[in-house]
Formats: sequence, C-alpha cells, structure tokens
Amino acid sequence: MKKLADIDFRTFYEVNEYVAKTTPMRTHYHSKNSIERWIWTRKKQIIHEFLQSIPYETVLDVGCGDGGLFGLLSGKAQYTGIDISPTQLAAFRSQIKKLKVKSSPTLIEADITKLPLKDASFDLALACDVLEHVLDPEKVLREFKRVVKKDGYIIFSIPNEPLLQLSRLMTLRFPLRSPDHLYAITVQDVKTFFPHVVGERGIPLSLFNQANLINMLLVTNDR
Repeated sequence: MKKLADIDFRTFYEVNEYVAKTTPMRTHYHSKNSIERWIWTRKKQIIHEFLQSIPYETVLDVGCGDGGLFGLLSGKAQYTGIDISPTQLAAFRSQIKKLKVKSSPTLIEADITKLPLKDASFDLALACDVLEHVLDPEKVLREFKRVVKKDGYIIFSIPNEPLLQLSRLMTLRFPLRSPDHLYAITVQDVKTFFPHVVGERGIPLSLFNQANLINMLLVTNDR
C-alpha cells in the first residue's frame, strides 16, 4: 500500500464531505464523460455477477455512500450500510423514500476503521471504491476479518492508481490524483489479508494492453 497523501482526521473529514457534496456516487453513473459512465456501469455489472454466485442473508456495505449498490442486493437480504459522511447518508435516505422500499436498510454514521459492530455478524461485506479513501486501509481490512463470518464473502473494487492518474492526464482532468484518494491499493495488498480468492475480474483500458483500470475481487474470509 502506497500512501498518496498524509492528512489528519479533520482534513480527511472535510475533504470527504466536499467530495460528497460535489460529486456523490450517483453522479458517476450519469457523468457527461461516456468512459466514466461505462466504467461505473461495468463495475456495477460485475458486482451483480459476483452477488448472483454466492449465498448471503446479511450484508454490510462499508462506505455505502448514497446507496448506489443497495438495489443490486437480494430483497430478502438484511442490509446494513455504514459511512462517515452525513451528506452521503442523507442522500441515501432520500433515495429510499423515493423508491418506497418496503424493508428499510440500517444506516450507521461511523468511522469504518472502527466498525461499531459485533464479531462475525455478516455473511457478506462490500468494499467497493473504499480502501483508497481511508486513513488506514489495513485497519479496515482487519475489521472485515472481524465482522464477516468465517467462510463469508467480501467483494472489493479497487482502482489501479497509476493508470487512473495517467487516464486523468490524457483526458485533461486535474488534479491527477483524486483529492480523496489517500492510498494506492494493489490486488496483492488485498490478497495478503484474504488469500482465498473466489473470483477476480478487471475493467481494462485497452489502450494499455489490457491493463486493468479497476480490479475487482470476490474473496472468502478464512479468519
């Protein structure tokens, strides 16, 4: 894991809220940039395919944002979303009201490096576009091992930071590093904590010989 920025918690919170207010998760699915729209839609498709291949009844969505993944889950699943951003969670609650969902999700505002949850509480956890945003990714990974049941599942989505920055340069998007990306996370970083990989997919940028702009993993928690 390579640290990209060294900031304190207050600055982290302020940056996180700024991004939440200016470019919340759902805006990426409707971006004017066709490549960005395609990438986010493809990520969602892969997550859906992973979900179709595994059993689960309880789900923890870490860094749930404004609930972009909520609709992918089985209607029978007990959903808990957790995020540090009150702005994102307020947007999530607003969406729930619009959709008139019968079984409302449990939403928690908290620091995901210290999940206020019991050990072995969930069959499945989602960590999609999360690890690169936090102050201590290793703590988050250890928290996954704690709260997910033995042989439960975790779905990860992580950007290839060097390629992401190069793609931003080529499309004249500045700054090159997204302001809320604090770490560059590799597939091997995740495999160090979760070596049992059930599924591995990538979203390639064909211009770079099939190098993946986004890497996605479905792993099991061997605890």
